Amino acid sequence: MVDALAAKLTRSGRLRRGSEAGGLVVLTSGPVPCRPLEGGRGILVGHAFKSSGAIGEALSWPPDEDGAAFVRRHWGAYVAIRPCGDGMEVLRDPSAMAPCYVAKAGPAWLVTDAPRLLLGQGVLGFAVDWPVVIASLVSRDWRSERTALAGIEEVLPGTTAQLGPDAVARPPAWDPWDFVGPARGQDLSPEALADTIDRCAGAWSRVYRRPLIEISGGLDSAVVAAAFVREAEDPRLVTFAAGPGDPAELGYAQAIADHLGLTLEVTRPEIEEVDFTRSHARDLPRPNARAFTQAADALSRGHAEAVGADVFTSGGGGDDLFGYRQSVMPAIDRLVSEGPGRGVVRTLDEIARISHATFWEAAGRFVRRLAVRQPSPAPKADTRLLAAGAIDRAAIPPRVGSRRGRLPGKAAHVRAIATLPNHLEGHGRAAFAPVLFPLLSQPIVEFCLAVPSWRWCEGGRNRSLARRAFAGRLPDAVIERRSKGAFDGFCARLFERNRACVGEMLLEGMLAAEGIVDRAAVEAAIRNPAPPGELVMRLLALVDAEAWLRSWSE
Repeated sequence: MVDALAAKLTRSGRLRRGSEAGGLVVLTSGPVPCRPLEGGRGILVGHAFKSSGAIGEALSWPPDEDGAAFVRRHWGAYVAIRPCGDGMEVLRDPSAMAPCYVAKAGPAWLVTDAPRLLLGQGVLGFAVDWPVVIASLVSRDWRSERTALAGIEEVLPGTTAQLGPDAVARPPAWDPWDFVGPARGQDLSPEALADTIDRCAGAWSRVYRRPLIEISGGLDSAVVAAAFVREAEDPRLVTFAAGPGDPAELGYAQAIADHLGLTLEVTRPEIEEVDFTRSHARDLPRPNARAFTQAADALSRGHAEAVGADVFTSGGGGDDLFGYRQSVMPAIDRLVSEGPGRGVVRTLDEIARISHATFWEAAGRFVRRLAVRQPSPAPKADTRLLAAGAIDRAAIPPRVGSRRGRLPGKAAHVRAIATLPNHLEGHGRAAFAPVLFPLLSQPIVEFCLAVPSWRWCEGGRNRSLARRAFAGRLPDAVIERRSKGAFDGFCARLFERNRACVGEMLLEGMLAAEGIVDRAAVEAAIRNPAPPGELVMRLLALVDAEAWLRSWSE
């Protein structure tokens, strides 16, 4: 059966058969980093580093160890696979940077990062899981093993999928709550954070020697550039100039380049380069792509080809990782952890400054939040422009429990990190070179989880610890910057140019035929001569889902 499946999958020529490892048949579509696990029992696809810092040691996953033991000894962007009884075990690292999906074809299990390769060869039947599609429109943050393609399931980051003859078990290999709060003797100083980021960037620099670092002029991408410039052989910088109506960031980006002694390539995304009918998520089992990024994506790829870059990297995920928020919950965390005192008052004052409020306004929010005992939060829901009947079909549980509800600020931090996989997919430039988010490396994530939530707002500055960690290594203007870039103006012009296309796709497309969108509400939104920015973004999100559906139906 396995040989017959392999022959069917390789018939088109897109896949070719590689060497077998421990009873596993490996098919690849090109150069894939793949290493045998010590003893020949299984393989590791991707890149893994020893947590101890040792270099060149063999990777081992002994039969008597679970996935959690492997994750404690290694970090990186990888999927480890080994035979297990009548099936196999598939371990995906916590970073979310190595995609992994599984499907069952008869008695055989298939593991892939590209489901289209399976469906395109007729090995699996194609069917849209509409409740998951609706769920993706109701909550962009929600994600489960179930995907929007029936029969395709995801191995979520930090889990081990035990694939047996009839069932799948998913024991966790990594739990973010295990790292909340400092370990005994752990150093959580700015210097220790900088050292952790540098160590991870150094490891990645041994894999990718010519990174193209996409900088915006903000803190997160600047931190990545400052870390990579130390060991990467030939780092390059690229930035995207803002269009009319969007905040100008070019001065900040140039200051970063000058400070690091690197040349900056300035590109200018144009709305004419965006095609709403083309989905960069066409190979993904979820509609997780945003059309407005196509223009910048193409420019970044073009420059990477010109300079011979071997990876794209950026500061993606930094806001959530470095605790960027304006709520009073860190003050509640401090109250719970330390009791009432000057520390809580100081944190309230710092939150007030970050959120451009007075101390008394922040204190009022603090008291109101304490007075209302809130249950575990439900996933953020957005039901705009959706038909009422469709919303009831969404495959989202009504509420997600929190293991440590007594620390609401840290619970929000954990949730924010958990939602990041939904924002790291759908990059067309990945067809040229990998897209790396180094701040999501496991040692960095674990360090940031250990930092008490109130320390990220010390001194009335968001992401305070990260700012202090890289002070002196980046321009003062970037370290002290409070503003953030945006694409609202670009998206508004994009929508205006494509009103007719948006109308055709949403009023005559698959979402409308399935009764998911509220046609009258969508038509009114499209006819609005000056729709607000949030409504424009909602329309574009629906168009993205429609384009994804059409890419699969074709």
